[in-house]
Amino acid sequence: MINPDISETDYQNGNTKDYYDVRYFVFARDNYTCQVCKKRKPHLRTHHIVYKSSGGTNRADNLITVCDECHTPENHKAGGIFYLWMEKHKKLKQYKEPTFMNIVRKRTMARYPMAEFTYGSITAPNRIALGLEKTHYNDAIAIAGMESIKYNPIEHLYYKQFRKKKRSLHEQTARKAKTGKNTNAVRNCKNVKQRGGFFLNDKVVFQGKVAWVYGFACGEKGKACVLRDIKGIMIRDVEHTSLTAQSASKLNFLCHNNGWIYSQFI
Repeated sequence: MINPDISETDYQNGNTKDYYDVRYFVFARDNYTCQVCKKRKPHLRTHHIVYKSSGGTNRADNLITVCDECHTPENHKAGGIFYLWMEKHKKLKQYKEPTFMNIVRKRTMARYPMAEFTYGSITAPNRIALGLEKTHYNDAIAIAGMESIKYNPIEHLYYKQFRKKKRSLHEQTARKAKTGKNTNAVRNCKNVKQRGGFFLNDKVVFQGKVAWVYGFACGEKGKACVLRDIKGIMIRDVEHTSLTAQSASKLNFLCHNNGWIYSQFI
């Protein structure tokens, strides 16, 4: 929504009110990557797709991230990449927050009513003053208002959302030239919540490694579990790496989980 008369607090401190905030919005949208050389550089700037001399605005939909090495006079001239962007009206990707992040934000603000919103134009200078590189947890340190950093802990907590229900299309729709749903397919047996005493997303130990139950094997016995680590990499038997599922009898149960998995790393 573009309205220069808006004066409420949220809009005054938002991402698109003044140019400095828009700048960091553009950086985040472009993943802090130069859109010419496709590299993450330490020094970035925002380039006007439609030049200001040609009537281009300071709005985010007319700005794109480039690095100092690519922001050259040659690229601005006729035939240069910036000039071609302007001629062809270069399209930009849409930057949309995931829906669940909006839910988290609302619940956080409801639980901690004294909390305040902050923005990239505030966080980035604080992080730079602390001498920290761009990462999510360094942004959190900058937001916390620390004046100095004595040491950087090596432990970090990793969270990941897990979808418990397999949304297989072959369960919901009939195949071509068929009138009924394909519910008798062999692989449908994987679409269950538990098997062999284990549930989807259970945290277990297999051959000394912490893993999560990602799915189940098909077949008459059906007591083998597909295991993955927190980053989604499949856990295999050290002696039988060709096996994609491991016997439930070889798993040591740790705990049940809901739709989130987490682990502490060193």
